[in-house]
Amino acid sequence: MENDDNSNSSGMEDDDNSNSINQFDGDENQILQQLLQTNISSKRKQLFWYDIRNFPDSLLIEILARLPVKSIFSFKSVCKHWQTLISHPSFCRFYYSILNSNPPSSSQPLRILDRYTYVPTLDELLNRLATEVHSLSEFSLVFLSTPEDQQQYHQFRVLSISNGLILCCWRAPTPFVYYICDPLTRQWITLPRRGHRYHDSCKEGLITRVNEDHMLTSYTVVRLEHLTLNYLNLETFSSETGKWICYKLPSPIPILWRQLACAPIYCYGALHWQVINDKGIHVMLAFDPYKDPKSVCLIPFPDDRDLNSEHNYMGACQLCGESQGTLRYFEVAHDSTQLYLFSMWTMKDYEKGEWCCEFRVRRSDLHSNDLELSNWLLDGWFRPLSFHPVNPNVVYLQCMEPERIVSYNILNKRLDFASKPIDSAQLILWSTAIPLVLPKWPVLVPITTVKSKKSG
Repeated sequence: MENDDNSNSSGMEDDDNSNSINQFDGDENQILQQLLQTNISSKRKQLFWYDIRNFPDSLLIEILARLPVKSIFSFKSVCKHWQTLISHPSFCRFYYSILNSNPPSSSQPLRILDRYTYVPTLDELLNRLATEVHSLSEFSLVFLSTPEDQQQYHQFRVLSISNGLILCCWRAPTPFVYYICDPLTRQWITLPRRGHRYHDSCKEGLITRVNEDHMLTSYTVVRLEHLTLNYLNLETFSSETGKWICYKLPSPIPILWRQLACAPIYCYGALHWQVINDKGIHVMLAFDPYKDPKSVCLIPFPDDRDLNSEHNYMGACQLCGESQGTLRYFEVAHDSTQLYLFSMWTMKDYEKGEWCCEFRVRRSDLHSNDLELSNWLLDGWFRPLSFHPVNPNVVYLQCMEPERIVSYNILNKRLDFASKPIDSAQLILWSTAIPLVLPKWPVLVPITTVKSKKSG
């Protein structure tokens, strides 16, 4: 895949100072002189002068590594020497060592994206997303389009997220293309096309690998398609090979294809898709493209879950996801008469498909510091939305009335409002919610080692 034709690499955009920085070219002293002429009075210029070429690299790295990531990447444009320092893997290692030496924050910034959006171009999608990812809020529910946009543009789908990279595509009648992009750097590439249009029967996932220097080394895209009751069509694209590989695999059991386009769950080295078997029971199909690319495994959900709720509400009261390297299953009571409001299971034995119930919580066990939310706990209804990908003690839920996103702390059983009131037209389900935790360091999308045909 040729980067000039199929990709768009764009550095992290700075504020108003970026244009002035980018006009300098390669001479640190010239840069310093111009900055002094612009920002320092003539009287102070007579008192201060230093040849920046004598500035020790070790001290420069110490200073740069303590800046916000966005500022660090903007300073790569100052001169070639600074670009070389910041781009070296040792700088990333040192940056992480400083982060790890500081007291950990209560939570990393989390964005929950609505996987469906309507925008005219990929660049516009990245522009809107950049505004959200660079905001200072610890949590936000992100809707990247308006009802008016839905009337004008084709649907754009966020399919999967891994290590900060986003796999997405257009759902349009024209030939579709898969994109992999980094919302921080705004770099993106396209993959070789698969067919002439997008099919709702396809389910996609993204797996990325990161080395000890926290640098992304490769990625694999998995495309799963339901062929018949007993067979699956599975395709993989690897950045290491630069081509699609196809498999026709027998299904472990007869399955019906689930229409909810939920993103796959990555855990234990495998992607997990939620489907329905021929008896109407919800299960997961697991696929590991590295360990065993020619078989699909069946992973059951907890046996003692509420099957009636699962069937009647199509899984809207249940949530399965990854947390701290293991699978979790969270269930919310579907009406106020049930004894337990919240229940959670953790995967005990992955190979055997065994779950362990961690807790069951009554309504009377819950509390909130917010008076409005406290009054609503007695008969309110919640829908699970997402586990926090980093904090294992937090689950996000959608409060149906008042319409707000709330966080539930597993340890102290406290509920808090996590968002401002949302419009009824912006209700979001777990099946369309994709959590995005911003990476501490931007990743560069690996270019395939084998050239592929231009996507045109």
